[in-house]
Amino acid sequence: NLEDNHFCGTNKMKNFSSLFLICLCVGTVLSSPYWVKSEGNLLMDEAAVTFKVALKPQNMNQLESLFWQISNPDSPLYGRYLSQQQIADLISLPEGSISLVESFLKASSGATCSVLTRRSVHNDYIIVDTCVAQAEHIFPNLKMAVYTKEGTANSILRSSILLDVAENLHFLGVPQELHQHIAGIHDLTDVPVHLTNHSKIDPEIPWLKSDKQLSITEIIGRFGVSDSAISQEILSSDNAQVRQGVVEFNHAGFKQSELTSFQERYGLPNVNVTIVGTQDVDEKNLDYVEASLDVQTITTIAQGVQTWDFVFDATASFVDVVETLLTTEGAPKILSCSWGGLESQFTQSKIDAVNTAFMKLGLSGFTFFIASGDSGPTLNPKQCDVFDAQYPATSAYIVSVGGTKVTEATNVEGAWFRGSGGFSNAVPRPAYQDEAVSEYLKNNSLPPNPQNSRYGTTGRAYPDVSAFGAFYTIAVYGGFKAMGAGTSAATPQFAGVMTLINIHRYINGLGPVGPVNQALYKLEQGVGFDVVEGQ
Repeated sequence: NLEDNHFCGTNKMKNFSSLFLICLCVGTVLSSPYWVKSEGNLLMDEAAVTFKVALKPQNMNQLESLFWQISNPDSPLYGRYLSQQQIADLISLPEGSISLVESFLKASSGATCSVLTRRSVHNDYIIVDTCVAQAEHIFPNLKMAVYTKEGTANSILRSSILLDVAENLHFLGVPQELHQHIAGIHDLTDVPVHLTNHSKIDPEIPWLKSDKQLSITEIIGRFGVSDSAISQEILSSDNAQVRQGVVEFNHAGFKQSELTSFQERYGLPNVNVTIVGTQDVDEKNLDYVEASLDVQTITTIAQGVQTWDFVFDATASFVDVVETLLTTEGAPKILSCSWGGLESQFTQSKIDAVNTAFMKLGLSGFTFFIASGDSGPTLNPKQCDVFDAQYPATSAYIVSVGGTKVTEATNVEGAWFRGSGGFSNAVPRPAYQDEAVSEYLKNNSLPPNPQNSRYGTTGRAYPDVSAFGAFYTIAVYGGFKAMGAGTSAATPQFAGVMTLINIHRYINGLGPVGPVNQALYKLEQGVGFDVVEGQ
């Protein structure tokens, strides 16, 4: 990528001849508009470094086949989830191969500092903790540098040359005999993807003034949900199936006191949220509004339910999220996440890694909801005439949630025009969408697409479902403001509904719904209503 700027229409070339030679020698050199290398920054040899060695997973076709079977209501394997040990036995390398890689990593441990290794829950990653000098000793071609995220105080240590994970083994000097065991090295030659939340918060914007602001009572009524059959005994159970959770990045935090005020104002049961991770409750940071919106919304729909908040920093990936969920005892089976990024930011190797993680999550009985985004059919920053999708909203292994609005004048619920949707450029369309997409493509009011140059129609279509995404009141900044909006508002709503379904299944002796997309598409005519207004 020879562009030095992520904005459309710019193409600043830096040292073209040198960069071209590097590309020939080591692979495609990457750049990031968000993470900037700090020139001249002194780097201490003892500075801590953590990276992940991705081992080549085995039996991936069988893993995916099992995913589709356990999530297909017509399959005899429907709902027969796997244990973590069963998943590990299926995909992990033989013990001898893993030990060879660990021996290579530890061969010179102690020369400068120690090399500590641990395995992921499924033995498909080796996580390494060491220091700069030792990392450079393990990988002879590695030279570490400091990168700072623009506009923030966040900094990371990475290779001075950035490469795709799938291409970095030769560059790093990994012995040839180990290439058959290693898929790539993460968090050394790649920088974190820039993730944003999907909440739009200013109801005074002129083009939003026609959107009706619904009360909490109206929102609950639109779903027709009831918790009258759910006893306090059920709500206090330690079974993960009767819990729900939200996922935040950038240390986004909410105030428990404001959640309590919100619940008291609307007569909702009090819920004290369990926090996993470290929050930064900073009112100057709009991520605070995101976190507040998420917990207040999901507890509005699934009332009185044990709710967890998983908080990650700005460097975490969705692979890290899944690992945390699978290793946290009692983690809720229903998760809502209102974060994502442009699909074009993700290399194919990163998309493949995250999709595999979501498969393993689904095979463990989890249901993961992702906001589709609030940027419409975003333009690709590298190809200004091509639509760019939102990832991981386009993963086939999660439920992608779009937004609707109610027009004040007509009281009709239709599409919220800021909501993102369309087709993936990197993820193939799953079979469960074929019928629905074929019908959709008969629509003669689709955006202009000369010779299929602006968007393709063979990729995964998104979103799968939608819920109310225009303004309602939440408790923030010490008061109550009409700031709850976007697919960030819609996603925890739909997740809350699925929490209630999970609880009723638990009451009736059934397991969690798990990956629910195939069931939703099979029940297309019996779930919700067709959104035909708006665009």
